Amino acid sequence: MSYHFSDPEFLREAYGTEEGLMIRIEAQQRYNLQPRNIFDSMTEHAITLVQPQSILDIGAGTGAWYPWIRKYAGTSCLYEAIDQAPGMVKHLETKLKNDPLSKVYIADVATLSYAPESFDWIGMHFMLYHVPNIGSALETAWNLLRPGGLLLTATNGANSYSEMIHYHESAVKTLLLPYWPDSRGDRFSLQNGADFFPLSPKKVELMGGLRFPTLAPYLAYYGSGFCWSGIPIEYHRPEIRSQLLEIMAELVRPHFQNEGYLKLSQTSGYFWIQKHS
Repeated sequence: MSYHFSDPEFLREAYGTEEGLMIRIEAQQRYNLQPRNIFDSMTEHAITLVQPQSILDIGAGTGAWYPWIRKYAGTSCLYEAIDQAPGMVKHLETKLKNDPLSKVYIADVATLSYAPESFDWIGMHFMLYHVPNIGSALETAWNLLRPGGLLLTATNGANSYSEMIHYHESAVKTLLLPYWPDSRGDRFSLQNGADFFPLSPKKVELMGGLRFPTLAPYLAYYGSGFCWSGIPIEYHRPEIRSQLLEIMAELVRPHFQNEGYLKLSQTSGYFWIQKHS
């Protein structure tokens, strides 16, 4: 079976529970070289363009955007979040339980039933490379925006984490596993994402990356899901994961010994577009 980042089976495995995602979130918080959180920068920018009364967060995950919405847009606007992974929705429900103007649902962007022109802001962050029909998803979001509304889509640069990908490809080759290169950058990235919008968006790029001081957190990050990049679902077994981690450790240990750290290069950013009357 070929490997795709929009494969529902892969998405259930990668995002069906919050364990792997929480490892990645913690790593982003502790080791990020970007001087400012992307959701912070993006939301501060958005509030200068449109003061929202209603916000839809599509593919919300654990709600990384939510605290910045409340910081900049205030507590009186409606926040609705959807995600198709039950584990993500369960986590976000806990986060929103004391906020009466917030809701979260299990839903897919392809089957949304909101009325047209329902929201002032719509966000689709770090998720469009998982959507089978990216153009259709953006068209749906566009139709749900009110006139004057704002569509925001955060994503990564196409060549992010090239250092880890290099080591991962070596580990996969050592185990003689079938492999398809990571296609997320090919599907929706800062380099090609503008092509999918109904009208030309504007783009903001932010330089960053991760700097791991020791081997253990790097291996946890790799093992949280990146270890399966390009490998068909039928090979996603515990013993193969263990073997990949062992090989990865041997590959990168000299780097930590010589440099004292391992840096993963990354570019992230967002597209934004306002819907005029």
